[in-house]
Amino acid sequence: MRRLRWGFLGLVVAAALLSTTLTAHAQTHGGTGILKIKPGARATGMGQAGVALGQRAHSVWWNPALLASLERQEISSTVAKLVPDLADDVYYLNFAYGSSFGDWGGFGINVMYLSYGETEAMPEEGGESPGTFRSYEFVPVIGAGLKLIEGDPESALAGLDVGMSIKYVWVDLAPAWAMAVAGIENKDGRADAFGVDIGMAMRGHLVLPYALGINIQNFGSDLVFLDADNADPLPRNLKAGIGLWLLQSDAVEIVAVFDFNKALIDYPTHEYASDDVRPKIGWGGMKELLNGGAEITLQERLHFRLGYVHDPEGEIEAMTFGAGLDVGFGSARTVRFDYSSIPQALDLARVSYLSVGVQL
Repeated sequence: MRRLRWGFLGLVVAAALLSTTLTAHAQTHGGTGILKIKPGARATGMGQAGVALGQRAHSVWWNPALLASLERQEISSTVAKLVPDLADDVYYLNFAYGSSFGDWGGFGINVMYLSYGETEAMPEEGGESPGTFRSYEFVPVIGAGLKLIEGDPESALAGLDVGMSIKYVWVDLAPAWAMAVAGIENKDGRADAFGVDIGMAMRGHLVLPYALGINIQNFGSDLVFLDADNADPLPRNLKAGIGLWLLQSDAVEIVAVFDFNKALIDYPTHEYASDDVRPKIGWGGMKELLNGGAEITLQERLHFRLGYVHDPEGEIEAMTFGAGLDVGFGSARTVRFDYSSIPQALDLARVSYLSVGVQL
């Protein structure tokens, strides 16, 4: 639990700084932390790249078009303690469910929760604390992927899928009484918004088996905390990538992936240039985030992963790594365990992700 004495900007600024610190993914600017956190220990172990490669039940986050490739029902959950060297109560939880609906495609449900922990409010003038409160973000998502083209697996265009997901974003940074302690009356640190992802996935064989993916993320309404003139956009982002199967056999499979991310938020260069200084849709001046990695699978059971994150905005230049194990129970059920370790900026400790999933 943190003890917080309010400065002149109050709680909202303090919580926003905490969000920036713990997520440390600067390529997707915007007013929420939870949508910047990448779920699934498989993709995060491969350099946090996964828009072109099926991510099991977590596909609804990475690219809703990937849901069309689900063959059975899948349940998966991910947990990560985001700042293990600073706080035990700042963590991320993700629960995902995906299922095929026959020849048409598949659908998925994803529920994300980000805890900022408990804060004890300390009045600026001193004295006894009026109490503590918890800050968190909560996002339920529902999505579907549809098959448009199904062809010969050895052809240049073996499949083409599209998908879309809809999400509701709820951010609760502080109740009204805590805002009053900060000197902001009749307001609370809460906001909500709706967002949409639209994705495409293509696969085929050109010298090597390949997969392409594109996902336009988080287009929707803004988060309005105190007034509409200072609304925060969702972290709009263009994610595109490729996967290549370098080797495929019964004993060994090697796949390489690469993702490109570009923030679709254009912040005005000079505030005096226009009366409306709110960020708009556009390429902006933020640098691209590049992610790449590889996975080696042995006997379709044991997985080893390695990757690299190039994030000049977040000042992250470091390796990722991970491993996974699939345990089969007959022909109808597989339990999957995945672990990954990823870097953070600002001299923070590395973050460990643990995912557990069941294919039914």
